[in-house]
Amino acid sequence: MSPVVPTLTPVLAPVVLREVEIRPLQPVVVHVRCAPYYAHSLRIWQSTFLLDRDSAHTSSLVGFENISMYPHWLPVPWERPYQFTLYFEPLPKSVQAFDLSEIIPEPRGWHFPAIQRNEADVYWLELPN
Repeated sequence: MSPVVPTLTPVLAPVVLREVEIRPLQPVVVHVRCAPYYAHSLRIWQSTFLLDRDSAHTSSLVGFENISMYPHWLPVPWERPYQFTLYFEPLPKSVQAFDLSEIIPEPRGWHFPAIQRNEADVYWLELPN
């Protein structure tokens, strides 16, 4: 008598797929325009943050353009406006207003209070403020 080989029918479990919105995290972009005669040189400290006004959330500085990182100073034109750009970690969707604060161990760190959140997360600030 020959052995009987059973045929196996695979049982497939149903796969449930959820639609998930996938998008890259975009940085918060802050353009700062310095008035003519504001300063002869500029710098930014790594300890510059976006601080949510309603929670303990902090977004760190992740990049910059047209400005130097402390302790280096960047000479800027004295007689015309100068612009630089700062990039920060994304803010949670719940943030409605935030402060930009340069937290440094000396006087005169930059502080821009109560910046109202916008959908694009791109902001234009003026120095002096």
